Order: sequence, then structure tokens, then C-alpha cells
Amino acid sequence: MKHTLCNFIRKAAAVSLVAILLTSLHSFGQATGYAAGRKLLLRDEGLSQLSYVDFADPAASWFVKVPAGRDLQLIGNGLFMIGTANGYEQYEIKTGKKVKEVTSFPNSVMARKLRNGNILIVGLNAMEKKGIVLAEVDDAGATKKLLNFPDYDYVRLVRETPAGTYLVTANKVVFESDASGKITWKADITGGPEHTNAWQALRMTNGRTVVSGGYAASFQVFGKDGRQLSVITGPADIHPNFFAGFQVLPNGNYVVANWQGHGPNFGASGNQVIEYSPDGKLVWSWKQDAAKFSSLQGVIVLDGLDPAKGYTEGKNGVLEPIKK
Repeated sequence: MKHTLCNFIRKAAAVSLVAILLTSLHSFGQATGYAAGRKLLLRDEGLSQLSYVDFADPAASWFVKVPAGRDLQLIGNGLFMIGTANGYEQYEIKTGKKVKEVTSFPNSVMARKLRNGNILIVGLNAMEKKGIVLAEVDDAGATKKLLNFPDYDYVRLVRETPAGTYLVTANKVVFESDASGKITWKADITGGPEHTNAWQALRMTNGRTVVSGGYAASFQVFGKDGRQLSVITGPADIHPNFFAGFQVLPNGNYVVANWQGHGPNFGASGNQVIEYSPDGKLVWSWKQDAAKFSSLQGVIVLDGLDPAKGYTEGKNGVLEPIKK
């Protein structure tokens, strides 16, 4: 009986050990394999470069030179659009080939397709207007609507909310305008230098607004009353420097381009794509190849998106197809 009991205990211990090892290996595989198959569309300001990066198939990656400008957006039919200083350009996702160029909007900052199918051109001191200009144009370039905010001397990305309003980043301020140009909400970015250069804002379903704070090197979350509720940044070893374009993933996480500086020599600086959970935990980061990148400013995680469709931010800031 004693011998049988000892054998039973030894076998049970062995089974338990195997179970523990399998569980550990499974967890380790999940941790190390997270994002291993990701596909990224990236805009590199330092090199004036677009790139497509396929982690699972590096041979499919491509790199092309582009004019200076801001923003990235999937617009359907296998294409994406970027803003330039004179309008916008469109490219094939698969190859990086340019298929359209519009240069009739000098002093523009970014361009983005709206839910109604028109294109929003955002400019500064443009179209014979002082300050921020939001012009809605059709495919032929005809202006359908123009909003002007002459009291502001800086603008980066503008986002259309599901309610049809606009969230505008204007240095240390982010504000919301209704469709007529009336400012209905404001919040102040904290931290960073005087010229913080806040980059992008998205509206969540609960009414909160998430902002990538530029030189404040953080996400800042604001309530319906404009009061700051939380700040997300760090850790120091990934060198948070300037939080630029970002995307909310379907799981609620934020993926942001962590820009490092102007010019071609910043490829070794920082981890330039960072992912946080909504409660501020670092989930994942990517250390770029210093020989191929300098300073990333825009990112789209392509996983789960259909290249045949155009996308804009919907509920909770997650990208959803443009129906028109």
C-alpha cells in the first residue's frame, strides 16, 4: 500500500509539473508572440517617407519618399491617403505606388475623407483666411463648406466625431466645433513646453476625449467638462518624446507614433510605436530598424481592416468603414 501510494504521489507530481510547464509555455508564447504578425502603415517625418511593414513577411514591406505633410487614412479600393503642404496624395497599400496627387490647396496641413464622401482639407492661413481653416471639398476640388477659426495660430490633426462635430488640436488647446463653426467644448493640454503641439483627439462613447499631447509626451484624457482625468506615458526606457498620430484598436488599446525629432538621424532613438491599455499600462512597443527609419509620426495597424474599404473613427474612436 505504501509503495502504491508513493507511486501515485510521484505520478501526480509529474502530471502537475507538466501542467505547470505547459501553462508557463503557453503564457510565454502569448507574451512573446503578441503582435508578431502585425502589418503597419507608417509615416516617417524625419525621412519624409511612407512604409508598409509586415512583421510576418518582411519581403512584402516597402518604403517610398513623399512630400512633407500630416496624417494617414485608408480610403477604400486598396488605397490610402496622406495630407501634404499643398493638398493630398493617394497610394496603393500593397505596393506604395502613387495613384493621385492634388496640389491646389497651398498652406494645407492635412486631408481626410469624411463620412459623406467629401474630403476635409485643414489649413493654416489658407484660402485667404487667417488662422485655422477647415474646408470640405468634393472630388473635383469644389468647396462645399468652409469653417474659419481666426483666433488660433496652430493646427495639427482634425477628426470628425460620430455626431458630425470636429475635434481640433491647436497647440496647447483642443476644441470641438459643431458643423456651423461654433466652438462647443475646450480642454487645455498640460505639461511640455509652451509650444506643446498637441496632435490628435478622439471622442469616446462615454463622452471622454483622448488626446495625443505632442511634446507633452503623453496621452491626456478629458471629461465632458474639459477637466483632465488622467495622463498616460512612460516608461522612460522607451523614451517617450512626442506623442503624434494614434489609433484605438478594437480591444480599446491605444497605439501611437512616438516621434523623436526632425531630420534623418533619429532611427536609434526610442521605441517609436507604442501600445497602451486604456488604464495606462504599456502593452507592447516596437523598436524600429535605425537603418530604415528616423522619426515616425503616423501609424495605422492594418490587422483586421479591409483594404477595399475606407475607414474613419467611430464609437470609442475605433476605426469603422465609411458607408458612403
